Amino acid sequence: MLANGALHAQQAPNGSNGAPAAAAEAADGNEADTNRDAKTLGTVSVVGSQIAGGGAQAALPVISVSKEQIDSTGAANGDQLFRDLPQFGDVAFTQKVVNQGRNQNYARGDVASINLRNIGSQYTLLLVNGRRTVEYPLSGNTPSYNANALPAFGLDRMDVLLDGAAAVYGSDAIAGVVNLVLPSKLSGGGVEIGYGHAEGTHRSNASISGYWGSDFAGGRGNISVLYGFAHQSAQLNSDQWYTATDRRSIAANGDAIPDPNGTAAGLSSYTPWGQFQLVKKNANGTVSTLGSPYYVDTTGAIKQGALPTSLKYDIARTPGVTQEPEVNRGNFFANAHYDLTDSSQLFGELSYYRAKSETWFGSDPDSVLSSTVPNYVYISPNAYWVPAALKAAAASAGATAIRLYNYNLADEPLRKLTDDNSEVRVLAGLRGWAGNGWNWETALLYARSRTVDSQQSGLFNEFVAALNGTTASAYNPFNGGDPAHPSYGDATPSDISGVVGWTTRVGTNTLGLWDFKINRPDALHWYAGDIGVAAGVELRHQSVSDDRDPNIDGTIQYTDWYTGNVNSSNVFLTSYSSDIHASRNVKSVFAEVAMPLVSPDLGVPLVKSLDLQIAGRYEDYSDAGSVAKPKFAVAWNVVDSLLLRGSVSGGFHAPALELANSGTIWRGGSTLDLIRCDASVKNGAYAQYSSCVTANSGNPTFYPTIDTGTTYDKNHVKPETSKQYSYGFVFEPKFLPDAAGKFSVGADAWQIKIENPITSLGTTNELLYDAYLRASGQGSNPNVVRLAPTAADATLFAGSGINPVGALQYVVTDYVNGQPLTTKGIDYHLSWRKRDTAWGNWSFLVDVSQLRSYSQTPLPQVQAVAKAISSGQLVGIVNPATLAAYNQVGLNGAKPEWRGSAALIWNHDDWTVRVRDNYIGSVTSAAYSYVAATAPQKVTSTQLWTLSLRKDFSHDFFKGGYIEIGARNLFDKQPPLDAGGNYLPALYEDYGRYLYLNIGSKW
Repeated sequence: MLANGALHAQQAPNGSNGAPAAAAEAADGNEADTNRDAKTLGTVSVVGSQIAGGGAQAALPVISVSKEQIDSTGAANGDQLFRDLPQFGDVAFTQKVVNQGRNQNYARGDVASINLRNIGSQYTLLLVNGRRTVEYPLSGNTPSYNANALPAFGLDRMDVLLDGAAAVYGSDAIAGVVNLVLPSKLSGGGVEIGYGHAEGTHRSNASISGYWGSDFAGGRGNISVLYGFAHQSAQLNSDQWYTATDRRSIAANGDAIPDPNGTAAGLSSYTPWGQFQLVKKNANGTVSTLGSPYYVDTTGAIKQGALPTSLKYDIARTPGVTQEPEVNRGNFFANAHYDLTDSSQLFGELSYYRAKSETWFGSDPDSVLSSTVPNYVYISPNAYWVPAALKAAAASAGATAIRLYNYNLADEPLRKLTDDNSEVRVLAGLRGWAGNGWNWETALLYARSRTVDSQQSGLFNEFVAALNGTTASAYNPFNGGDPAHPSYGDATPSDISGVVGWTTRVGTNTLGLWDFKINRPDALHWYAGDIGVAAGVELRHQSVSDDRDPNIDGTIQYTDWYTGNVNSSNVFLTSYSSDIHASRNVKSVFAEVAMPLVSPDLGVPLVKSLDLQIAGRYEDYSDAGSVAKPKFAVAWNVVDSLLLRGSVSGGFHAPALELANSGTIWRGGSTLDLIRCDASVKNGAYAQYSSCVTANSGNPTFYPTIDTGTTYDKNHVKPETSKQYSYGFVFEPKFLPDAAGKFSVGADAWQIKIENPITSLGTTNELLYDAYLRASGQGSNPNVVRLAPTAADATLFAGSGINPVGALQYVVTDYVNGQPLTTKGIDYHLSWRKRDTAWGNWSFLVDVSQLRSYSQTPLPQVQAVAKAISSGQLVGIVNPATLAAYNQVGLNGAKPEWRGSAALIWNHDDWTVRVRDNYIGSVTSAAYSYVAATAPQKVTSTQLWTLSLRKDFSHDFFKGGYIEIGARNLFDKQPPLDAGGNYLPALYEDYGRYLYLNIGSKW
């Protein structure tokens, strides 16, 4: 049982777990800190078994990250900590990507996901002192725990089980389990003040943290408290050249460089210079365009034709835009226990986290994401600010309205975003032990996480009313931007106080849990020794609430005055989303047996000991059916120095509550209509596909703004199931003399097969499949919905051999259970420790994780498209080898094959030095590069070094005090960039050398 207290201390057999062994890591990892932490009376426990002290724990591949190792990372929050551990993968939810998605469909603020094995955050289970905790809200179909809500300052250690554990802990434990062990039975107190700054940026962190603990009632009880407060200042886009502008180009050597005069494709077609299209309404209610669109040039004159690149908008260049938010964060954790009798104990926990963040992002584009109805913004020719030249052109052409598109509301260039995240966790329990050796424990837990996401947004009803005003108080979209620097800012702002308003999204997740468990390490005895037994029941109640703003959930809709079309969202750049309120109940029972098959007393050659773990769990979901999953694990001590181990198990993952109750989720954006460039190459308009893409990057006919509706049907989507196995060895040469130190080396190979992963084709693949069917004369994809072809469409497709297609209206795609996903890898571990030498205590630890394969048979539609490109039916849209790749390791800017870390920790008297190196292997980027002959660009590997020096004071006035200085990214390396000059925020940090100072005292 993973609980703090003498009753449930799980001592691993001496040397049995080796590396990565929880007990060995936890004990030895703190060697350098023994004197300083003498008052911390924590215990050693092992995650992965419910049996206290069972011999089968040796079969578990557990890595225990000690406090000393955590300190060696120099991490200021949970995001930085998990990025430094090689067994974890890319960070899908991060505060770094807010400017890539400036709407409320994203997880934002002080948030970072936890992704063990790099197979997805939804497959990692997080425990706090051995029990579940609540997930972060608003994370949609890939739920995750919030790494930044973890009290990194107070962790005693972090145990990571690198093995499937659904049979032991239930749903979600497919990739493994992370257990945070917070100290208990503290005596005394301590406080630490810290400050850090990233060189050359506005980014800094200031913090104060501490602990206090005391016995009471004559030692029968103890209360232990941890607390921490931190302030992170905002990092600006302008702090780094690769985030300071979207105008970049590629040098001859392939490196991305800033290019103020270049024509970078990254610039936005949404611009304050606007595009204005004359239109008229036909008798059947449809709208026809008249001639080429207009735009405003830098002189203020109305010009007709395509928008020049020089007038496209550089969103990142806007002064004051933040790359990472300003954050104020607080954590509090307390636990207590009281011995009611000599054989029973009352215990409890209370934790609270809250973080408020503030972000400033660029101005809004007037993008109408219209779900299933084509919708635009229209201006009456009689509106006050329509220029005389445009009025005359409208009258001459018979236009009855002016369509405004590709317009950016840059009058006030910055919008504000605030996020208020909180988590509370309360636990009360009772444990005891009987004279016959049985241990029992029961607890009641409640946890809640809540996020309030508020931002300033453009509102369509208000905007359109202001556009069409007939007095000077109307909004003027015809005055352009700033002639001094046309790609950002607005020198002629209009009053938008009535156009921009606050919208708020509130997400709440709750977890209620009751359990009762019993265990006994010697429940039975047979020829090989004691047989351990554990069993228990658990009841869980989970709920989610996603309360959208009235301007987004359909309460306040946008009605187009010109066509009468209705859009369910009234907010710029934001699709309609309904509120979600859902819950589920889960009932489960489990049993576990740890039995020795061979003991040392039997004297079997080459089998010093052989231990077996058998576990099983049955879970019944109120909304996802029932499932039973087993686990078998074996530990074979060949000799004193060599351990072989292996396991096989089954797993289960119920669909996320928010996903399973979402119905159809509408999301939108600017999308390339792939069939049009295919036709344009075939009829000779362009020599190759990429030329068509580049030439039409701002053309709404080729790049329309549409919505995609992704539908979840409970009757057609099944919960995910998995099968896992692992096997490995640990070698600890006990025959070495003490003078050589303690040496351990090990490796564990593993495989996870998710038999029916939930997936969908997505917008791009639906459009690719539509292009394939049309180009091959097999009809069209019914999931791609279009308007009827026009005369302009017929002209564009003439001579291509493809029937003309109409404008994209919207796309639908379905969640389905895809083909099996199989991922394989090997974890390597090496450690060496030497204590009490003339030169102090030494620890050297290396952890390397190799992701050998992440393979999945593509959906049939994707396979068909790849074959069509290879055979020439479709022109070179994308590289077919990349598109239909079975093995995704290293592709698409994620999942590097190799990740590793090495740490050297030296302690002598009052001095401690820590050196750490983190390595992330190379990946490729731009799988959908629309250049079939060009391989995706390689994003190179990187190494980041961390160095810290600590001095403790043990005499006189300063006794108990210490000072520590350190540097993350010691050699000031920038992250590797992809072909567009962008860094990959899921893998890398966005700042260089980070210097920090910590001053503290203990008493």
